[in-house]
Amino acid sequence: MATLEAHMTELKAVNQMLRSISEQPVSQLGSGQIDSDNAEEVLEEVSRRIQSQGWHANSRRGVVLPVNASFQFAVGTNVLKVDTVNPTSPRRTASPTPSAYYDVALRRSIDDTKWILYDVDNDTETWASGPATLTVDIVEFLPFQHLPVYLQAYIYKAAAHEFQKSTVASQILFQFTQEEVEYTMVYAVQCDSEVSDRNMIRNHAGVREVAYRYNPLYGT
Repeated sequence: MATLEAHMTELKAVNQMLRSISEQPVSQLGSGQIDSDNAEEVLEEVSRRIQSQGWHANSRRGVVLPVNASFQFAVGTNVLKVDTVNPTSPRRTASPTPSAYYDVALRRSIDDTKWILYDVDNDTETWASGPATLTVDIVEFLPFQHLPVYLQAYIYKAAAHEFQKSTVASQILFQFTQEEVEYTMVYAVQCDSEVSDRNMIRNHAGVREVAYRYNPLYGT
């Protein structure tokens, strides 16, 4: 299931964050205005943290990675998380490689030129005696404007909450914004569950607790 709605630009999100502390909006990103630049940094940090949880919109499942000429498994610079999977399980790409048996970590290569999958069991970044391919699930970091509306709303509210805490000493504003963050988090999880055919609310204890607070029917 997919829905089409108007998306929020990164500039609009930053300006909304500025309005939350009663600052004037800016006409472009990287304006050099201190509060605006800080808002941009907070937005990216929060977006990276929330996206690293792995959502339907920024996840690729059953990706077959080939070993390169240097016997490394290289991944893109926008990759946040990688997990080897059993390629014969449902919704996985068929492959003879028992990828789930390999313990890998996402690291920079020794020459600092790329991100690679590190062989934790053998303490090496080269796979000369290893498999020719690995089947993995990948979580990617996407630009804010490429995210679905429900994730944009959650990230923007969470970023505004942190930004406001660091600049405005108001407990009333803090409590109000926290409620908004929790509500948009639950909404984002609901939407993601619908498009991915998963029940993230029931499978995530922290989200489930907040969801039940807003709608007791989730507990039935």
